[in-house]
Amino acid sequence: MSYYQARLSIETAMLLEKMRVYYERKIGGSVSKGDCLIMSYADSLWVQDWKAIFDKPIPQTENYEVSQTARLLKVQVTDDFRNGVQKLKEHLPEIIGTRSVTVGVCIREILKAAHFKYFDSTNNVSKKEKIKILMNKKRGLVFSTFDDNIQDEVVEIINSIETEMLDLIE
Repeated sequence: MSYYQARLSIETAMLLEKMRVYYERKIGGSVSKGDCLIMSYADSLWVQDWKAIFDKPIPQTENYEVSQTARLLKVQVTDDFRNGVQKLKEHLPEIIGTRSVTVGVCIREILKAAHFKYFDSTNNVSKKEKIKILMNKKRGLVFSTFDDNIQDEVVEIINSIETEMLDLIE
């Protein structure tokens, strides 16, 4: 890993902080800004149409405290991340019709793509529905598998798990 430097807009710095906090909750540990960028890059690989990502407004973020120094990014990243940003930096101007884009813009688009993967309302609906369908199947298994005396307890556990999972994706 080597150091990577970029200048970020305030909005991008706040989105970076939002995603960093999200990844910390997801893995249950500390996540550096560099780790957040690496994870966001991996989570942006689903994008086939960068124009669609570019055209979407930057997602709303809570009012994270972002200092002026937080806008001057200097982090350790992998070669995959570095190469991915370079490819996007070369590819994005063709898509959006500009002469060039900055590294900060590429980072913003990578963070937006990762954010849309987890927080886009259409994705949340489908994830919620998938969880509900799965849990309903498991409840059905309880009634066909367990004795009457413990069915209610097992269903309560499944209900609790379902509630916790749905809360996580909101």
